[in-house]
Amino acid sequence: MRKTAIFFLPMASAALTAMAQEPADSLKTQELSEVVVQAEMQRTAPTVTTYMPTGRQKNAAQNAVDLLRQMAIPQIRINPIDDSVTDNTGGEVAVYINFLEASKEEMEGLRTADVRRVEFLEFPTDPRFRGAQRVVNIIVQEYAYGGYTKVTANENFLTGLSSRVNVFSKFTYRKMTYDLYAGANNWNGHHNGYSTEGTYRLKDMTGDDYTVRRSETFGSSHYVQNQYPLTFRATYNSDKIQIRNLVAFTNSGVPENEYSGALRYSNNTFDGYEFVRRNPVRSNSMAYSGTYFFALPKGFSFDFTPIFNYTHGNDYTDYSVSGMDRITRHVRENAYNYRLNLYLRKNFGQKHSVMIGGNGGDNINRLEYTGENGFRDRFHNAFACGMAGYNFQTQKISVNLDAGLAWEGSDINGQKKNDTYPFTHLNVRYSPDRKNSFSLYFQYATNSPGVSQKSSDILQENELMYISGNPLVENCRHTTVNLAYTWLPSNALGLSAYGRFFGMYDRLLLTYIPYEEGHALLRTYVNNGDYLNGDLGVAVNWKLLGGNLQLYANPKLSFYKSTGIYSSSCTPFSAALQASYYLGNYYFQAYYESAGKSIYTSSPRINKDRNYHSVTVGWANSDWNVRLTAANFFNKGWDCATNITESPYYSETQTIIGTSVHPRLNITATYTFGYGKKVQRGNEVGEQSGASSAILK
Repeated sequence: MRKTAIFFLPMASAALTAMAQEPADSLKTQELSEVVVQAEMQRTAPTVTTYMPTGRQKNAAQNAVDLLRQMAIPQIRINPIDDSVTDNTGGEVAVYINFLEASKEEMEGLRTADVRRVEFLEFPTDPRFRGAQRVVNIIVQEYAYGGYTKVTANENFLTGLSSRVNVFSKFTYRKMTYDLYAGANNWNGHHNGYSTEGTYRLKDMTGDDYTVRRSETFGSSHYVQNQYPLTFRATYNSDKIQIRNLVAFTNSGVPENEYSGALRYSNNTFDGYEFVRRNPVRSNSMAYSGTYFFALPKGFSFDFTPIFNYTHGNDYTDYSVSGMDRITRHVRENAYNYRLNLYLRKNFGQKHSVMIGGNGGDNINRLEYTGENGFRDRFHNAFACGMAGYNFQTQKISVNLDAGLAWEGSDINGQKKNDTYPFTHLNVRYSPDRKNSFSLYFQYATNSPGVSQKSSDILQENELMYISGNPLVENCRHTTVNLAYTWLPSNALGLSAYGRFFGMYDRLLLTYIPYEEGHALLRTYVNNGDYLNGDLGVAVNWKLLGGNLQLYANPKLSFYKSTGIYSSSCTPFSAALQASYYLGNYYFQAYYESAGKSIYTSSPRINKDRNYHSVTVGWANSDWNVRLTAANFFNKGWDCATNITESPYYSETQTIIGTSVHPRLNITATYTFGYGKKVQRGNEVGEQSGASSAILK
């Protein structure tokens, strides 16, 4: 039997050097078996963990997020429903391509064959990452000039119409790159809504307490959404300068959003009530963002980022019950937000660097309610902060510390409130060698209520419930502690063990209080109690059969605890499993994620969702990638999740009806063709979001 010797490249180089230094007469002639030199495909360091995607993974992947899914990097998770990228505990992970930020839609245009490596960074000191705490940076091959166009089509079956078609085109000449993205996303379904059973504790006309059980049972629905994004971007990229400007427009409309069913009351023997809820929406959004990075002499660098978004929207709400009055409202909104980020960094040799920076901006909303509610709202929520940071780095240790002071000021229809608070972050990473790394992260920061949560308007939700915000609610402080260990013993195995604690104190909390002398309830917000959450888990990626078979597992134990007026706790266990197999141009993948349970941070609700599972078969070559996915084929019905609420005046069990975990078939195809010489590919432009809305829901 012939034996095969396998070396990593650094080891192989050392062995060949040692042989060359031996005296000639000491060497003996010997027949060698086959020697295979294997590149090091994953390694860790104090500042970054680097992964080299295999040719099989790049060939099977249809876009950037799909490539991360194929690679099954143990430090991150990919949501199978919305393709969001997070760390193992659900924390935000910013995705960059060639050191420039990219949205999920932008990455859909990426040609994965051009990817050279993927880096996972915690608290990167590079100013181009603009202070992001965790980053996936996808390094893509750069070329001289030319271009390519990529077309993507995605269609779901068994759940109604759900189609996405987009075209991305890139052209580069010397140091300039021009990106154009256009898409058409259309949904048309009949399975979206809620079944709600609520218990109201009210007072009758004589002031005596009584209880009403009110049940809305889902019957039928119709939901139609159309979205048409268009984005253009120009980038100048040289060794010391990066300048990027982006403009985008999105037309979005929900012309049909209706569900209806039966309405019953426990204290009424008549069961003939029917309800209908309608909420059509339309909006137009415009966005601009810029990036200006300059590497200056003597170790200085400068980064400036302006961002502006605008959205004009129309929101119609109509609720009617047979034999009762209708509840209608129409709101027109103009929403603006802008943000300016500025960072200056100085390197002192190879070990030390300092950073000073700041950002500021404002969220502005102008709303006009017509119909039964005649409100005119003017909302401002401005902010500004300054910070300083220090980084120490050696071949084994990286320490990053920053701290700053922030100010927020809100003006809700003339009710002004200001808050000034400190914040700090500490990240320590130790890598004794290229196979092991330990990291510790601590954060003290503040959570700020959204503009809609501060709204002073009072709107009627149904015949027994009103809703409002609270302009007097306070910001709440929180702390986060993360511990992680990464072990990469070989190309075939990768492991990340992790633990996290999160505490939010005197938090913003949704509550229900008596309204109209106790004849109805008001849903509003107060500061009350603490929210505590933690996770303990391990993610493992194991490659077999020369990398043709890849297994991934991520079991996790979590705990949730809520104190204050709504005291509750739970300790759920969850797991995600994935298996991938590559056979020539064909690839196969199976995925399973168990049902989960969690407590909302700002609500007494406990959420229970269902499991998600899928099997994928695909074929790909250098231009085409076609796949068929069968998902949730063991699930029955249209129930997605259940929300359970327990409070002194109101309790509720709500079943969410939708298509996310219903059995479905999905067909996705991409086609890419190039022209001219090869060009820098990656960091594709995509659909941009508009300004955040303040409409009360």
